[in-house]
Amino acid sequence: MAPSRKKPKSSLTALSDLKSAPPKPIYLLEGTDSFLRDEYLRVVRRKVFGDEPGDFNHDRFDWIESDASEIIAVAQTLPFMADKRLVEVLNFARPGERDESTFLSYLDHPSASTVLVFCAENIDMRTTFFQRLVKVSVVCRVDSLEGEELKKWLHGRAVELGFELRPKATDLLVEMVKPSMMRLSTELEKISSYVMPGTLAGEEEIREIIGHSKEELLYKLGDSLSQGSLSGTLVLLRRMMETEHPVVFIGVLRNLIRRWTISKALIRNGRGAQGISQVLGLPPFVGKRLESQVRGLGSAYLRELYGKLLQVDRKLKRTSDLKVARQTLELFLVDVRSARSGTHKVA
Repeated sequence: MAPSRKKPKSSLTALSDLKSAPPKPIYLLEGTDSFLRDEYLRVVRRKVFGDEPGDFNHDRFDWIESDASEIIAVAQTLPFMADKRLVEVLNFARPGERDESTFLSYLDHPSASTVLVFCAENIDMRTTFFQRLVKVSVVCRVDSLEGEELKKWLHGRAVELGFELRPKATDLLVEMVKPSMMRLSTELEKISSYVMPGTLAGEEEIREIIGHSKEELLYKLGDSLSQGSLSGTLVLLRRMMETEHPVVFIGVLRNLIRRWTISKALIRNGRGAQGISQVLGLPPFVGKRLESQVRGLGSAYLRELYGKLLQVDRKLKRTSDLKVARQTLELFLVDVRSARSGTHKVA
């Protein structure tokens, strides 16, 4: 049986504590939210380097492509013209026997001039190695914030950006954007560029700034995909990525598929554009647009599209590299276009 662990602090409390405490020799960031992981890493970097660049004393390793001896050799190197060196190990997992021995020797005698950060999605507390690592580390959970904790984070982030959110505006923001911290952060930055400093933003501002732009993207994306225009869809993706994070595209596409699926079912039951508008609560012209879009789409295509979308969503949540995210989306659109060519029938 694995040893019991102390009940972890909430992510928001742990992040606050991290900001106020002096840097420690070893950190373990455990969890699946890449955005929150990067938030923690930014705090640690600021602790280590302050406002100074840390180019000569900042090393990042991907555990998939590295080994313990390489990492520990860098961790034991004295910083160049600075007090501290920062070493980050991404995608960390249980090491093999030789690597484990190297790491355990370092954990017994960590360098006083190095901050070593392990980033792992999951750890196995049944193993001696992770029991030891947890014991000597500052452990921080990096799973997505939810509920009241997410709302507190949104309020604090808005204040950092120079404005405030009314409680109902916060609820609406979460409802419209869905609880992806990366996307929520992107939307907050967009709001801050539209409102005056010190503004107390309400529901009206949220609907105006976020709702309008997303609806327009939704209409154009629906037209492009339903017509089988790969080039048009790629152009929309690239334009959107000039101001938005790639994950926003996933949310827009998920909403579109939902509308298409409901519209398809209504058409089968003999209800056209008017029925679509009534059920979805949309203006009549949108009902007509959706009716036109789905008449050439088969149910099998919609199911396959949604399944592929879920796979891409999982991939995007595992990376903070915008180039990789864009390439993943582009390959998804090519794949969808290929699948559509064989299912372009009215079911």
